[in-house]
Amino acid sequence: MRRGFIYALILVTGATLAVSAARMVASRDGNAAPADTRVPVTRLVPAPGQSFVTGEIEFLSADGVQTEPIPTPFTLTALDQAAGPGKGTIENALVGDRRSTIFWGGGTPLPLGGDGAVDVNGAVVEIERSGITWTISGGRRLLPGEYDAGAPVAVGATGLATPRDAVSFTADDRTVLNTSGGVVIKLDAQRLEVTGPGRVNARGNFTITDTAGTRKATSIDFATGPYRVTVTVQGSKLVLDATLQGPVTAK
Repeated sequence: MRRGFIYALILVTGATLAVSAARMVASRDGNAAPADTRVPVTRLVPAPGQSFVTGEIEFLSADGVQTEPIPTPFTLTALDQAAGPGKGTIENALVGDRRSTIFWGGGTPLPLGGDGAVDVNGAVVEIERSGITWTISGGRRLLPGEYDAGAPVAVGATGLATPRDAVSFTADDRTVLNTSGGVVIKLDAQRLEVTGPGRVNARGNFTITDTAGTRKATSIDFATGPYRVTVTVQGSKLVLDATLQGPVTAK
């Protein structure tokens, strides 16, 4: 999370503060005129090369994501691809008092419950009104905690793995979730804040503000660089507030 914090700091400190403050106005006879009672306003103005994007989202994708771990419960779902459905293993899990590998073939979604979480830093996230989809691949840390795998798996400590309808296990600093072939975690639409560097593209109705001024767009493509993206749910709408540091293509 340190890297994500640094990129967010760069984005915020790179912007320029514009301040409108209350003031005293001197009269011609030297007496102070009544104070201006307007409320002071402070706002951020984009720095050179920086864009602020706000508006309503139909779809947004970001990669290289830095964000908080996803807490249980969540479900691993394998995607059907040309090379076959996704699958995964949970390595160095503690089943009872034995280090074990849990094998998941991907044919059935794998719900993970308990009091743990999975680290999704570096993953790809897609956001739309129907929900949030995280595409994970490779090795990902399962945070220390107690877990319940609620679908058929095979468990092996040494030698041949034994099939089980479900299994409970403990994760510690050595426990890793490995996936391949396309595996996703789908969540309901909710507030989400992510930072990068990475690529961001989105469709919707947006207002883009940069040093050249303000313009409207229905799509944006941010090739790569530091970013901060915040999505909030407002009724049936997904609302975007993003800061992008680098060139933005808008249509």
